[in-house]
Amino acid sequence: MGNRTGGELIQDFLETYSIPFVFGNPGTTETSFLAAVAASKATYVLALHESSAVGIAVGYALITGAPSVVSLHTYPGLANGMFNMRNALMSGVPLLVINGQQDSRFLIHNPVLGAPNTTLAGTATKYAYEVTRTDDLAVALQRCYLQARLQPAGPVFLSIPMNFMLEETGCTTFKRTRIIEDAVPCGIGELAGVLKGVPAGKLVIVTDYAVGAAHGIDAVSRIASALGADIYAAPFHVQGTVDPLHPNFRGQLPPTTRRINEALSRYHTMLLIGEKVDSFTYDGLSALPPELRVIQLAPAAGQLGFDFPCDIAVLGDIHATLNALAAALGGEAKAAAVRAIDEAALDAKYPASGAHASNALILSVLRHLDRMTHVITEGSSEDAIVQEMATALGFRNVHFSPRGGGLGWAMPLGVGIGLATGKPAVCFVGDGGSMYSIHALWTAAKYAIPCVFVCFVNHEYRLLKDLWCNEMRTTFETTHFVGLDFSDPNVDMQKIAEGFGARTERISSLDVVGGVLSRALAHAGPSFLIIDREP
Repeated sequence: MGNRTGGELIQDFLETYSIPFVFGNPGTTETSFLAAVAASKATYVLALHESSAVGIAVGYALITGAPSVVSLHTYPGLANGMFNMRNALMSGVPLLVINGQQDSRFLIHNPVLGAPNTTLAGTATKYAYEVTRTDDLAVALQRCYLQARLQPAGPVFLSIPMNFMLEETGCTTFKRTRIIEDAVPCGIGELAGVLKGVPAGKLVIVTDYAVGAAHGIDAVSRIASALGADIYAAPFHVQGTVDPLHPNFRGQLPPTTRRINEALSRYHTMLLIGEKVDSFTYDGLSALPPELRVIQLAPAAGQLGFDFPCDIAVLGDIHATLNALAAALGGEAKAAAVRAIDEAALDAKYPASGAHASNALILSVLRHLDRMTHVITEGSSEDAIVQEMATALGFRNVHFSPRGGGLGWAMPLGVGIGLATGKPAVCFVGDGGSMYSIHALWTAAKYAIPCVFVCFVNHEYRLLKDLWCNEMRTTFETTHFVGLDFSDPNVDMQKIAEGFGARTERISSLDVVGGVLSRALAHAGPSFLIIDREP
């Protein structure tokens, strides 16, 4: 092959790795990159804000398992996308974030938009690099794409000066790398023996996001059945990690350290599968009891014994190792029993009348969905309610609040999942939280991506009010809240959603839920459904 421009190398890269989409929000330093994408077979998926571009890419990568390619606009655009990049880093989601940089020939003069991109990106990526020669571009693209995919998977950042898109180079080699990573420890029999030796009723399995990413849920079920072990999902597990209808499933571990400690103190041994037992607030006790024996299985050496010391550290591919462990335990062919769904208990807990009657509307929405639907929640005051209902009803694909803590993750995540699956994900979001990435609706409308958003409207940051009262040991009646209401004037969620191209409806009573959901699920684009919440 003869000389190629940097732009042509971008095209060769996209074709070599069969990358169908580039997600982005462009600026002046990306015009030459855009021209390269326009001449390729990939589709540029435009988002109206960088946070949405990153979030949509994350949703797509969650489903495909391959790194999504994101294009952001030098330092300002990178800053806008950082919180969802950080969320992706903490959630093990592979991304290749390509950033435009000012023309390399006058970076010495610190021009407008010239900035230390890699320094900023380093706080939200596993690796960050800026190309300094066009001759290095092909290697840099392949290095960064591969590093995003290797364990621990996560975002990788590549900054490319805009003039390199037009410069020629003879360094044009691309190789499609096949990763062989189904490594199983030779000592899997020893691990099986240790687990078998745990006293009855004293073994707990905690599953983090790595189980879902590796499609290891069924193997976990077989292992739990063979050992009689209880199963908990780790807090902030990002995606489905367990069969919620397995009879040994005990729920999700709580988000506070003391309550995690109390839940785990009943056990002799914990088998932690994945990175960590995450937590949200510290309230006086370490999350793990010091006497708890910890066995950790993780796909990356840097995750083993990092958060807490462990007694046995097992390094191996999650999918292959779980299947090998199930076979060693004699659980390979055993199908897990299914826990019956207690519909009457749900009706009793969430009645259709009373002070919180709209809870019954949420329950009805979930009941009208196929149990394999991807359900997404994010940091609203209804978060715990939706999670509890979805788990009780047996939904396996539930995506929890962002692990990095930044809001603005859920709505674009739903768009990306809808693009990857061709089926609508259903995202539950509060009116306050929706403001961080509601522009994701426009991308779904533009590209006819099926997705459903259920928005809870209460004109306040209710979750923060709950936290305020909890921290300050006060009550709603006695507290003068500051900065937590967005009423007078009220934010008109219906008009905003319609302005971004979504079809909207209100869910005001149980008798309309079926029709509203039927229309929303059939729509080739975004539907924005509003539930007004009680004070």
